[in-house]
Amino acid sequence: MTKLSIFPSSLSTARSFTTVLSRENLKQHAIDCGALKRERKFSMPDYILSSLTQMCKSTEKSEFTLSFVHKAYLKFCKKVGKALISHKCIHKQLQSENFLEVIKCMLSELMTASYGNSFLKKIKKFISGDLNALLVQLGVDDIILIDGTEIDLSYSCADNFDCKGKGRPHIDGTPARPGLKLHVAFSLLKQSFVYVEITEAVGSERDSVLVDRFDNCLIICDRGYVDEELEQRINESSNLYLIRGKLSTAATIDKAIDDNGNVISKFKGKRVNKLPAHANADLDVTFTSGHKCRVIVRYNANSTDDDKRSILRTNIPRDRLGGKQIFLLYRVRWAIELFNKANKRSNCLKSINSANENIILSFILLSLAVSVIKTFTGLKCVIGNKLEWISMLKLHKQNDSFEELFKALLYRKLSTVYQIFKELLDEITLLCQRTKPSNRDAVNLKDLPSLIWQIINQPNPSAKIA
Repeated sequence: MTKLSIFPSSLSTARSFTTVLSRENLKQHAIDCGALKRERKFSMPDYILSSLTQMCKSTEKSEFTLSFVHKAYLKFCKKVGKALISHKCIHKQLQSENFLEVIKCMLSELMTASYGNSFLKKIKKFISGDLNALLVQLGVDDIILIDGTEIDLSYSCADNFDCKGKGRPHIDGTPARPGLKLHVAFSLLKQSFVYVEITEAVGSERDSVLVDRFDNCLIICDRGYVDEELEQRINESSNLYLIRGKLSTAATIDKAIDDNGNVISKFKGKRVNKLPAHANADLDVTFTSGHKCRVIVRYNANSTDDDKRSILRTNIPRDRLGGKQIFLLYRVRWAIELFNKANKRSNCLKSINSANENIILSFILLSLAVSVIKTFTGLKCVIGNKLEWISMLKLHKQNDSFEELFKALLYRKLSTVYQIFKELLDEITLLCQRTKPSNRDAVNLKDLPSLIWQIINQPNPSAKIA
């Protein structure tokens, strides 16, 4: 398949998600994309709104089918007196490239409308004091977490488009299940994605780190993104990086510092992969290519991994964060894991029962549209009620409440939509505030607020010899 990329729209003038999702706006997108040339029995704006409503409908497995959405649309048509059409006719409309283009335009515009400059200023004003302190200490405007999550497809998809699955063939000789990979660039400040890309499941993760999209940010990735060329591109930009390295790292050590800020002279000239298994050190290294970076080596006896060692690669200056702090900072990446988990469990980000590429991609993007609106709503609660943190996992589970909001967009007047949204804000504020973390989450560093507090309050002895 051709790579599909979604960025905020630079042309949008819409100031709210209600404007983006209005029938008039969706109809205009349909006209601009060539999806609507004359009035038809099939209403694309109404079908899109019906789809969003069903994606917020609570289901046992967070799964839904095309038939599930078709019935919702026909139910709407019957209620408002519009002509009914067959499932086959609806399916034909969805297969078009133009339908996908309308959804792409809608999502791009939704990202822009939800996180405009004025709203971003409010977010920065009301964000947690600890998170703000961390950004100041790092000297960046935002922390971007990048990761890919796989979306399984039906085996029939492999006959229709390139969607090679990740993994080996099964024991019985059948190929790995086809799949797509959703590459997400997640903003810790916005609690939402700043761009997404969709590729084959076997697509390169490193190619989806779009450095030119960031300005004065810290980019955090797992070891699937290790690449000297990528690190060099980030070095040459105005950004920082923190990437989990591989234990086989063979770079030569130029300088080594222990947790107390003392130079470890005996490590100089050695290879990183030849260090003692229990070593904890903050290193300056040089690769055979001449590329230089900072490497943090940590031994964690409490780790559940088979190998209790961790290697982190970064260009964060030593006077900003010490080795222990950087080790903790990498755990912030857990936020994007939660984000992907929430989308799959609560926003129907799973394969729809179709073998058509355009239909599959359209419904993935519709799922992400639901995610944007949920997150925007949560941040409105934070700003309006001056909350420190809100649980995004709890937020995304409020499907019944968000279903009412989308139903209002479909059936009601705008004044009613505003009233339901106001009631939704009160409900989210009541139900989704962060609670005290469990002992397990605290020990495993999976509670974001307490983790950030630990980072900024961890001493940095190595700063004295930065």
